[in-house]
Amino acid sequence: MSATPPLPHVSTELAVAREHVEHGRLQEAQQSYRRVLAHNPTLPEALRFLANAALAHGRAAEAVDLLSRALESNRNDPDLLLELGAAYRAGERPDAARYVLERAVELSGSRRPVARLMLASVLEADQRADLALLHYFRAILDAQGMGQWLDDNSTEPGLRNLVKHAMAFVIRGRHECFDDALQPLRGGGTDGALARVDRAVAMYLRDSSEAPADPRQKPTFLYLPSLTTRPFLDNGSLPWLAECAHRIAGLGAEIDALASAAATPTVSPFNLNNLLGEGEVPTAKAELPQRLPVYQHGTLIGEARTHAPLLMAELDVAPLVHIPRHGPDAEVILLGAGDGLPLRYGRTNSRIAVAVALSGSGPIDLEVGGEPAILRPSDAIAFDPTFGYAFAGQAGGTARAVLFEVWHPALSALERKAIEAVTSAAVDFDSRLCELP
Repeated sequence: MSATPPLPHVSTELAVAREHVEHGRLQEAQQSYRRVLAHNPTLPEALRFLANAALAHGRAAEAVDLLSRALESNRNDPDLLLELGAAYRAGERPDAARYVLERAVELSGSRRPVARLMLASVLEADQRADLALLHYFRAILDAQGMGQWLDDNSTEPGLRNLVKHAMAFVIRGRHECFDDALQPLRGGGTDGALARVDRAVAMYLRDSSEAPADPRQKPTFLYLPSLTTRPFLDNGSLPWLAECAHRIAGLGAEIDALASAAATPTVSPFNLNNLLGEGEVPTAKAELPQRLPVYQHGTLIGEARTHAPLLMAELDVAPLVHIPRHGPDAEVILLGAGDGLPLRYGRTNSRIAVAVALSGSGPIDLEVGGEPAILRPSDAIAFDPTFGYAFAGQAGGTARAVLFEVWHPALSALERKAIEAVTSAAVDFDSRLCELP
């Protein structure tokens, strides 16, 4: 059965209402929309206009009623949910506002940052500052990613005060996050000992205009001032390195087993051909170049645990950076003649990278900050990864090396603890941010 077409006079009245809106005659538009509703009481356009008019005049309860009626025809309209949430918020009904705005955020994701902004405001009023901080921050990121909320001109006039409040809330909340992380390490005359860490945090939060000492340094996370500003470090500054590198260089059999395991296709034991005894045994066909993770953001990869126990033991000798969900990072690099790996930048200069070539490896060209070096078989080279580094294989057989990050030797034990605390706070915040709907 087809829908009943609108009565001619209703269509005419609707056109009149729209014309009043177009010319700014809002009182007359309200009267026309009310006449439309008298004949079509569920028309969303009329209900939304009258709801927003009621909200503008402080009649939140009336706006809630009108928008609730509009939602009856489409309960999953994120724009209607946003407007209803704003009406609940204005009417000081936080539980209802939070429920409706959470649904609006769930449906619209990053496309409507204002919904998340409103939700954050409700959470803040409900004394849930930690969650409000996350939603304010995410709303700002989403909006600025679309070119909005960058200044007054890119912010709707009705939102400007709330957006500015959100930005101030985020700045204050982020500072408190790092202050709380560092507070247990302060006191007892140690404040000066954390001066470099404090400067690093100020740069991270953009409170400081300080830049890396060498323009080639481009840390992707944290820059600690006053550390070595050279691409390559003297191996003598790492007293544990010579013996550790010597033992790692002799682990070619483990590295080959690890590479073979990584190259072998995984076949389910419930594969039909296997169950019928018709399956072929997969063969390892490694294609170069390869980066085989050993540790990845602090997680030990299963293949390394199984096939490279001696490598694990040797890495434990080194001062690896153990921070949950962040470090250590370690990998095996395999390069054929002429193979290259693209330029990478390290996350922070508070740690250095160490590359150890296996005995029998082909020579490897290493470039750090535009400065060249050759990593020969059984050699080790330490460098600052924030300068940017790239590997390339030379002629002379497959190049095999182990690459891992360790603490910068110039850091004090207290500074290491402080950087661990700061990094853990940043990782925790970013993880919770990513978990938002």
